[in-house]
Amino acid sequence: IPDGQADCPEANFCAAHKCTRKSTQYNLAFFRFPWAPARCQKWVENCRRVDLEDKTPDQLNKHYRLCAKDFETSMICRTTTWEAEAGESLEPGRWRLW
Repeated sequence: IPDGQADCPEANFCAAHKCTRKSTQYNLAFFRFPWAPARCQKWVENCRRVDLEDKTPDQLNKHYRLCAKDFETSMICRTTTWEAEAGESLEPGRWRLW
């Protein structure tokens, strides 16, 4: 968990609807919501969480995450340091949301 996130329980869980994965799971990447308003809105829509619709991109980026299991594997790039990134061209419609 990044510094300053320990006091925010939302940051410890995946924000996707019906996903119960925790950020404490070993070797599972979690992604912050994007800063760009249009991309952030797409992520919110695909999360299927009405309660996130009134949050700002800043609030979502700081306090909510999506786990790698909710993206198609082909959309995630792993680096040699085992960090993962959701690319700028990530298409939210290609998520594996249940």
